[in-house]
Amino acid sequence: MYCSEDYKSLKERMLELFDNPTTVVVDRSGRSQPTVTKFFKEVTIRQSSWMSIYEACLDLVEEQEIKLKRLQEKSSKLISRKDSVNN
Repeated sequence: MYCSEDYKSLKERMLELFDNPTTVVVDRSGRSQPTVTKFFKEVTIRQSSWMSIYEACLDLVEEQEIKLKRLQEKSSKLISRKDSVNN
């Protein structure tokens, strides 16, 4: 579980995207804060807990990536409009 490169990449991405990923994952997964903390610290937890936390992390990263893409698209449209008005 914890040796997987996918897990390590997911954990790193969660830390990049969220100020406090533990709190967000607790809300999404329904698992306790100590259990989610163990997940991020690579302490062994039950397989079912690990899987539900992992899935919650994947869903959260996907949602954040979609938001980020929309923001970038919106930003590029607005900046392009501003530049075209000045020219």
